Amino acid sequence: MPLLLLLPVQLTAQAVGTITGTVTATDGAPLGLARIVLVGTNDVTLTRDDGRFSMAGVSAGSQIIQVKKIGYEAVLLPIEVHAGETVNVSVSLTVLPVPLSPVKVEADRELTPAMRGFEERRARGSGHFFNRVEIARMQPRVFTDVLRRVPGVQIQPMPGPFGTGELVRMARTIGVMGARSCPVLFYMNGAPFPVTGDIPINFYIDPDEVIALEIYNGMSQIPPQFNSNLLNARCGVIVIWTRTAVDSTQSR
Repeated sequence: MPLLLLLPVQLTAQAVGTITGTVTATDGAPLGLARIVLVGTNDVTLTRDDGRFSMAGVSAGSQIIQVKKIGYEAVLLPIEVHAGETVNVSVSLTVLPVPLSPVKVEADRELTPAMRGFEERRARGSGHFFNRVEIARMQPRVFTDVLRRVPGVQIQPMPGPFGTGELVRMARTIGVMGARSCPVLFYMNGAPFPVTGDIPINFYIDPDEVIALEIYNGMSQIPPQFNSNLLNARCGVIVIWTRTAVDSTQSR
C-alpha cells in the first residue's frame, strides 16, 4: 500500500523539468535583474548579477519564455522542456533606446476611478506622490530607484537567491527593546500586497508598469482605506498603481 501511495507523487515529479540560462547584452556583458516570465503562467524569476537564472518545476512540453529588461528589446523564446531534464538557453538582448515623448499638459476629463482617488489624495498634500510622467522623467532602472527620492525611505541591500536585492524600510524604529527594522506595507492596485522572505519588491514590479505611486511615512499620513493594523501598516505604506489597474477599469 505505501508504494501505491507514493507512485502518483513520483510520476508528478517526473512530469516537470528545469530551465536555466544566461541573459547578456549584444556585446556579451551579463544583464542582471532581467525578468524571465513563463508565458501563460505566474512563474517569474530574475537574472542574478552574472546574468544567470534558473526556473524549476516547469511543466514538460512546449513552453515560451519572455525575457525583458528596461532599455532592451524584449524577446520571446520557444523552448521544449523534457520531464526530469534541464534545458539551458542563452539570450542576447538588443539595446532599445526609449525616447521620452514631449509632455502635453491638459485636463483629463476621463480619469479612471483609481486615478481619481489618487488625484484626490494627492490634493490633500499628506504623503508623497508620483504620476507616470514624473516616474518616466527619473528613468528608473528598478522600482526602488523611485523610492530613493522620498525623504524617510531607506533602501537596504540584502543578499538573496537572485543576487543582491533591496529591502524597503522607513527611517524609524519599532519595539520597546531598542531599534529594529520597520518594514513598510505595500498595496498593489488597492489590495494589500505583503512582501515577505528574501524576495524584494523589485522582483514583483517593473517601474515601466507603474502609472502612479503613493508613499506614506507613518500612521498619521495613511488614508483610512490603506490603514490596516492587521497587516502592520504602522511603519508606513506604499501604494502602487499599474497599467493593469487602468486597463481593467476602462474595460468596464
